[in-house]
This record gives sequence, C-alpha cells and structure tokens, in this order.
Amino acid sequence: QGAAVVDAAGAQEIALADAGVAEDKAERLYTEADREDGENVYEVSFNVGAVEYEYLIREADGMILEWELDGRDIGDVVAEQSLQPDSAETAGEETETVQNNDILIGMERAKEIALSDAGVNAADVSITKVKYENDGRSVVYEVEFSQNRKEFEYTIDAYTGEIRKMERD
Repeated sequence: QGAAVVDAAGAQEIALADAGVAEDKAERLYTEADREDGENVYEVSFNVGAVEYEYLIREADGMILEWELDGRDIGDVVAEQSLQPDSAETAGEETETVQNNDILIGMERAKEIALSDAGVNAADVSITKVKYENDGRSVVYEVEFSQNRKEFEYTIDAYTGEIRKMERD
C-alpha cells in the first residue's frame, strides 16, 4: 500500500485479484479511464461465464471504490478478496454484526442479513446482484434477489449491517 498511482494494467490486476479470477478466465475484459466525483478512476469490467463483474478503482492509490456482480444467480460467486480484514483480528468473532467501524461485514454477511430479513433461505432464491459502494459519504452493500416472481432489493450499511433501505416488488 502507499500513494502510488495506478495505471490501467494495475487497475485490471486489482479487480481480477479482488474477484479471485485469473486473467485467462476473464472474458470481455475492458478497462477505461474516467473521472468520478472529481477523481481519476478506472472502470474495469469482465465476465466469467454468466456473471458480469464491474469495478471502479481510484487511480491515486488503487482503492476499490465500488464493485458490482450481476447475473441470473450469483449466490455462490465471491468478490472482495482485498477488502477482507486480517483473519487474526476477527478470528474469535461470531458472525453477528461487527461493531468495529473499521471492519466491513463482508458480502456474505450482507446477503445473510437481507435473506434473513426477507424470511427466505438462500437455496430458495436467485441472487441477481451484489454491489459494494464507497462514495465517501457512506459505505453500503446492495443485494438484489428474487423468489417466486417477487423481487427484493436491500441496501445495507457495510460496517454495521444495519438495513438502510428495503424494497419488495
């Protein structure tokens, strides 16, 4: 870590590592320089099978500002390898909501919170989207899933696990 400027190839490396995907397994790998909220960023997107990955990575330090997974059922897909806390710090903690505001709850816990609140089991739903977003004001996960033609959308605080918003169609 440090204040090293990241180039397009570096942004691609960061995104692929975070997704746990080898470059030769990524289809339609595309990286574009952009500006967002006054910062230079790279948008990196790729597909693995039927799952689309999109990352927004800050050029100044390589920080992942946002990632999104989309697909018909992405329940078993993993991401945020680089965002996980050191296992030594959390080894003794339960899966209950972590109160330390420096540690993300993680996408798996965000999915659990959403499914539990909706009163459904993971085996009975299709998770269609999981997104992590750090916009400088708030850090949240968005989880979308469907069950028997019902669609659910949750926005969950990435540090406390608090449900910020829930919509059901």
